[in-house]
Amino acid sequence: MTIVKDSLAIRFHAFSAIDQDVGDLIAQTEFARGGAGARSNILMAFKFLEAYCDVSAHRISMTTVRRPAIEKILQGFTAAMAGKELVDLSKPIASRYCRDIYKAFNFAKILDPTLHAVDWQPILFKPDENVCEKVSSATEFKRWYWAGWPMSSPRQPTIYLRLSQLVEPYGQKLVELIHTSLEQFFRNRTNTYPPEINLMFDYISANHVLWPLREFKNEAGLKRFMNDFTIAHFTSAKEENRDAKARIKSWNKFLNAIQHCLCKPEIWSSISSPFKRPPPSTKHGSETQVKQRTDGLLVQEKALTSIPLHCTDSEAINVIFFHIKKDIATVRGWATAQLEKLKSRYSNRVLLAQQGIPIPKYEGGSGRSKMYSLADICATLENTEATYRIPPSFLCKVYEHNTGEICDALHLANIFGFPVARSLFPLQCLLVLEHPEITTDFLISLELYDNHGQLIGFDEEKRLLIGYKNRKQPNVREQIVELSDKSYSVVKDIIEITDLARRSLKAANNDDHRFLFITSGKALMPFKKATATTWNGGKFRVYKNLRDELLEEFNPHSDLPEDELVEFIKRVRLTKIRASRAIEIFIQSRSTEAMSKALGHEHYYPDLLSHYLPDPLLAFIKARWIRIFQKALVCEAMKDSPYLFRATQFNSIAELHSFLENHRIKEIPSQASDPERKAELNEVETSEAVFSISVPFLASLLSVEAAVINSTDRARVCGIAEYWSSLAEKIKSEISSGYNRSLKRHLQSALKLVDAKKMETLIYVPAHWSDARV
Repeated sequence: MTIVKDSLAIRFHAFSAIDQDVGDLIAQTEFARGGAGARSNILMAFKFLEAYCDVSAHRISMTTVRRPAIEKILQGFTAAMAGKELVDLSKPIASRYCRDIYKAFNFAKILDPTLHAVDWQPILFKPDENVCEKVSSATEFKRWYWAGWPMSSPRQPTIYLRLSQLVEPYGQKLVELIHTSLEQFFRNRTNTYPPEINLMFDYISANHVLWPLREFKNEAGLKRFMNDFTIAHFTSAKEENRDAKARIKSWNKFLNAIQHCLCKPEIWSSISSPFKRPPPSTKHGSETQVKQRTDGLLVQEKALTSIPLHCTDSEAINVIFFHIKKDIATVRGWATAQLEKLKSRYSNRVLLAQQGIPIPKYEGGSGRSKMYSLADICATLENTEATYRIPPSFLCKVYEHNTGEICDALHLANIFGFPVARSLFPLQCLLVLEHPEITTDFLISLELYDNHGQLIGFDEEKRLLIGYKNRKQPNVREQIVELSDKSYSVVKDIIEITDLARRSLKAANNDDHRFLFITSGKALMPFKKATATTWNGGKFRVYKNLRDELLEEFNPHSDLPEDELVEFIKRVRLTKIRASRAIEIFIQSRSTEAMSKALGHEHYYPDLLSHYLPDPLLAFIKARWIRIFQKALVCEAMKDSPYLFRATQFNSIAELHSFLENHRIKEIPSQASDPERKAELNEVETSEAVFSISVPFLASLLSVEAAVINSTDRARVCGIAEYWSSLAEKIKSEISSGYNRSLKRHLQSALKLVDAKKMETLIYVPAHWSDARV
């Protein structure tokens, strides 16, 4: 029986067999400081070393690492990692962890020349019967301790409680009771696990001398502890510049769980009244996800577009009518192109596989790779049994022999259309763009098959995608998405591309085969359930080529300069795509009810838009746009010459905007129209916008509308043009449906003068619209 069941289970286990000063020395090395990825790898390697030392009764101190004893310990550790008794990892990964340990000690020797030199040799990586027997004879306590304390809940990834640090000061029995109570509480709950629980365990561990068990065994002591932890938690949030208000909702969930699970006589103490809670958060949706740019501008980043908190009407028009549309078009263009490329690579593999024969077995020797073709590689990959028998390194040699290109397993997986990490993300983006009611959790946790192999997540005949929205109440948690032709095709593509992965997982009795989204990770295998894709500076530092690869993919679909495009790519997430599409639907429909329906909300909230747009944009919409589009228009006719428009020349969109604005009768300042401020006492919402209608005005407006409608590159149409085009539609409708014959005559005259070509040069933004970008 393997001691360490999951590497995540021991990630936060305390070090005891390895002294603190040894760990500090390793942390100072250039090897451990080589980036977030290097730190993560070396930390995990030392956790495995800690587990080995603990179960085999070894201790590593500064004295140990200065003597030959360290070499013997590391050799035993390497032999244990080569076997399956300590941890069950693939040989390449287990070998890498061993090699990293040796490298770390060699780098440490540069800092401290008194350390004993250790030398990594691949030949060391082989199981040793004596070592494996010693590991397998670990006590029940050691097995319990290193198995960790998992928390599983429906459609949520397994997480682990950070309880190892409490075992020594509080004992095994109490830790077992804490884990059992919390695990039972969250077992059937689909909501996310409050992170404050593990933070509380960290706080208890760091202050266990101040909080002995007797303090938790009486209500007064328990409430003193919770009061101290509350202050420490929110003080830390303030010092780290984190938004305390945004954490209150999670904090209340945390308190509910603690009161229900741990406030019992057998664990802590019962309490006669609830813990004190911070006042409810008064933070409005429009105040969340606000960041300060390097130029000092505050922007909200709920959507793909960074929206400034303070902007003029002109900037608001650009954001609403151009930038949001343009950013959505960029993601749609990129995702569509990536889908076509993935389908092409996948189809090529399937076609070649039909022409080849699976490689029967792996035999060493450089000449053996010359016996096989690319078709044989594909036939081997399609055959799930053959794939496990033939090492990827040998398939890479066959590929190199046939093409002359050097490749590794990741490159081979990409070439032949495997669902490697992030390759299915564009397909997820397309689904959310088509159906904004789809959330990240809905997609990642969507089960295609049930435990009995029945298809439950996709109704092919009725074109339905069936999943669950975890944040909804149990009685309405099931969510059914009626697929369009485009999204139906995307779902079929996903199922087809993941077929090999699904067959492999099913053959291995791995439950992950039931999910819609499956990935092969960074290479050909192992296959597993996919996770959400996010890109940030940390990912770019760890994966050196990722930034350049993404820039190459996005460049054909964007005219942003490199630095701005990188920042945009970091914002490409399903949550932000969903928010952008919701705003776009509102712009197109002019209805928050349509927006709410598109998001899949159970109830309509009148202030929904305020959760997605900051106040300046809301003010613009309420004061100008909604009044213009959704309410009545009073039009005053001006009898100007119908030939004036033909002589009018506009050199820029700004000139056109100025001309059209001048025909809008400005509101009288409130100080002049209402000196006694009566309106403040009896406020009546304005229900009309006043326009001065002339033939030149109408002809200009309708020409803009025609140019926008006929545009073959709608994503590049500027916000001002979109704004006036939408207004033209409304004015035309108002005049046509009204009874004013004079206005109808003006409209008929203007329609004869419509000239879309005249406006074509004005409606587009430049190739790079940095001047328009806010």
